[in-house]
Amino acid sequence: MSQPDDQPKQSDPSDQPQGDLASELRELGQQLENAVRNAMENEKAKQIQKDLSAGLREIGTQLQSAVESLKENPHIQELVEKSEQAVNQAQQSKVTQDFQETLARGIAQLNDQLAAFVTRIRSEQDPPESGPVTGETTRLDPEDK
Repeated sequence: MSQPDDQPKQSDPSDQPQGDLASELRELGQQLENAVRNAMENEKAKQIQKDLSAGLREIGTQLQSAVESLKENPHIQELVEKSEQAVNQAQQSKVTQDFQETLARGIAQLNDQLAAFVTRIRSEQDPPESGPVTGETTRLDPEDK
C-alpha cells in the first residue's frame, strides 16, 4: 500500500504514530507470550506456573468484580466521557504524536530484546544433538566455576 513519492500523503498525520504504536504493542504482546511460554517449559518453572496461574485467576476474579461495580457508578461514567474527550483533544497535539513515536521506538527495542531472550532460552533448552563444538564457552555466572 505504498504511494508514489510525488503525491502528497492523504491520511491524517496522527495515523502513523498510532499505527506504529499499535503494531509495536502487538509485537510486544507476542514477544512476552513467547518469553513466558519458553520460560514455562523449564522444569524449575512448573511450580511457578501453577502458583502464577492461581494468582492470575484470583486477580481476574477481583478485577471483574471491581469493573462491574464501577460500570454502575454514574460518577465513573461521567469520568469516562470526560476522559474520552480529553484523549481526542490530546491526539491532535504534536507533543502526543512525538510521544507515541518515541514510545513505539522504545517498545520496538524491548521487542528486539525479548526476541533475543526467547532465542537464548530456546537454545539453552534444546542444545544441538550432535556436531562439533564451535569454541570455548565463557561462563556468565562466576560462582558456578
